[in-house]
Amino acid sequence: MSRFGLALSAFRRHIGRTIFTVLSVATAFAIFTILAAIDQGMNGNISLASAQRLRTDSRISSPLPVSYGAVIRSITGVVATAYLTGFPGYFRDPKQEVPVVASSIPAVLKVYPEFMLPDDQKQAFIHDRQGVLVGDVLARKYGWRVGETIPVQGGPPQQNGSTTWIFQIDGIYRADLPLVYQEFFLINYDYLNEGLAPSSRKDRVDEIDVLVDDPKDVDRVARAIDARFSNASPDTRTESEQQFEMNAMRQFGDIGAIITYVGLAVFASMLLITGNTMANSVRERMAEFAMMRALGFGRLQLTSIVLRESALLVGTGAALGVLAGWGLSIVMAPVVAHILIGFAVSWVTVALAAACALLFALATGLLPGQRVADMAVAATLRRM
Repeated sequence: MSRFGLALSAFRRHIGRTIFTVLSVATAFAIFTILAAIDQGMNGNISLASAQRLRTDSRISSPLPVSYGAVIRSITGVVATAYLTGFPGYFRDPKQEVPVVASSIPAVLKVYPEFMLPDDQKQAFIHDRQGVLVGDVLARKYGWRVGETIPVQGGPPQQNGSTTWIFQIDGIYRADLPLVYQEFFLINYDYLNEGLAPSSRKDRVDEIDVLVDDPKDVDRVARAIDARFSNASPDTRTESEQQFEMNAMRQFGDIGAIITYVGLAVFASMLLITGNTMANSVRERMAEFAMMRALGFGRLQLTSIVLRESALLVGTGAALGVLAGWGLSIVMAPVVAHILIGFAVSWVTVALAAACALLFALATGLLPGQRVADMAVAATLRRM
């Protein structure tokens, strides 16, 4: 029998116990994977472009005048600004939601260089006031193609009283960004603003995104923007993309502490269950290990058998757990990514999970392995 088969045979004796132990390990690692994805969403790697971006909105949650954009562009260190607003519309059926985002064209493509599309489509969009760029995820969802005319219903009233807005798809972009950015229905703000019926939304935007020339300069530029509007109404709050995400999460409490404590509790429970399984398995087979010693197996060989069993038990559960966590993260992403922009399972998480599995295999197999190595062979055989 191979070494792997020898380790596997130990778990066949108590199939139920083995299955429940593997499931407990899988559950622990699935929770770990999801928590790591949340942490990635809060503190994940930031691209150079996002490290240079600031977000300016109102401290009192009211729209900002479009004129603020020109003032911000005059501040030293600002490369470009793009004001954003929008509305939640739908395509044919209210269940088919369309997240319409209106921005200054072509500035938004400079502030967000991650939006990638063919140059001919980009130029068509820039010169078409009624044009729209659609994220590739949204385009696949509804089967849209370049050149189609798309009616979006449920928008703000136009001057003619209609709430249906007509757009022409000039391009389909892809973005090396979280899912929420890949479903934009990006239109020209000027077209939206000019078509609006007289209301408080005229010449107003929800936020102004700012591209700074140097990531080291973002804090200074943020302070300069807020200082410029300190006596204005409304005054502004400017922060980096990561700060915005962190502030949004703090509304739910200290997420970092929650992640740490939950992770520790889950892994502690998993270690107790797995350790108990390994201890019982070895205790039930002490006579067999004594016979193997009598047949010439060394202490290290028997210890390695126990450690191999522990690695098989923990490794199987960890692999299943990471796969389950990865699948759950894909299901959760469309909802969670609106708050946690970087929510995703990274290869760093997978590597960390593998390292934890190895560490836990040693932790749960070392003491039973030492017990086998230190047993009194003659006394154990007499009890057979």
